[in-house]
Amino acid sequence: MKRYVLPFVSSLVAISFVTGCTSASDQLTVKDPAPPATENTGKAPADATKGEKQADDLLKQFTVLAAQAKEAKELTAFLDQHLAKTDPKTADQLFFALEQYYEKHLPTINDNFKALLAKPGNADKLYALQYPYDFNKLEGDDSFKQWLLNQTEGGLVLKATNDMSFYWQVDYKALQKYATSLGEEGIDYFSIQETETGKPYLGNGGLQITRAELGPRMVEVEEYLVNYRSSPRAVTLRTLYIDYLKTYLSDYRYNAIDEATMKLLPAVKEEYQNFVKKYEATKTGQFVKDYLSEVAKNNDVIFEFGKPDESIIGDAKPNISKFWDGLEVRIARTMNP
Repeated sequence: MKRYVLPFVSSLVAISFVTGCTSASDQLTVKDPAPPATENTGKAPADATKGEKQADDLLKQFTVLAAQAKEAKELTAFLDQHLAKTDPKTADQLFFALEQYYEKHLPTINDNFKALLAKPGNADKLYALQYPYDFNKLEGDDSFKQWLLNQTEGGLVLKATNDMSFYWQVDYKALQKYATSLGEEGIDYFSIQETETGKPYLGNGGLQITRAELGPRMVEVEEYLVNYRSSPRAVTLRTLYIDYLKTYLSDYRYNAIDEATMKLLPAVKEEYQNFVKKYEATKTGQFVKDYLSEVAKNNDVIFEFGKPDESIIGDAKPNISKFWDGLEVRIARTMNP
């Protein structure tokens, strides 16, 4: 089963095309002479230099730790101790480095977990628990229980598919304690990741949330991509945005097409129209508006009829197929980081 794993919240935290903020100009006032300060810091040069050195030292320490750490809990313990005491820019960099650690090590963590489950008795212990899993309730105090607790302490959460296939992913809910220390970009990125991992849009072969829920997620990611175009995280979120938009406009597996006419159901069309009314000023709103124009050319028909004894639904109408196929190129042209 394909499972979308969110690109980890990097220092770039926040999957959205966020709109910028404006602020009033400061009034000119006469003040007593003050010591020279570094730009936008209010600190004397010596203090600023000292702060920069401390931040650099902190990043170097974390980099060394991440290269040597056997478990993520070593990194979260470091952040627990230092993140709230540093500046937002450094906090973003530290959090991004944590995400990079997750991205690199999660496949190995899941492989190790499968090996542990294969040992006699371990799977039975886990199946006896109810979701959300509280590993403290496991009987005994063996190495399996301790390994599970170590993963949760390191900011990971155990998930299960409908067929009870287990997998670990980043627990942004548990990492929420770090969000207040991040900069604006980090907070925005964190918001996107927390929403997606908390309630994934896709699963078990289809859309798992309503289009009314998916729409605002697309706009949030668009805002991030617009505001932080040059961020390293923008590449990851652009991929998520493409997946969001393609699913929103073409995932018609359930309750979207009238199979008697092959037309888009009125409720789905109305959702698109409502989205355009609310978000027409956004790039996403324009994409959906243009799609509605293509749908109108066919009198709302999306697919050809299928062939007898093969499938009920046939190929998409040529103009619809062309629009879907061209989405990724169009997104890259208008919103490429």
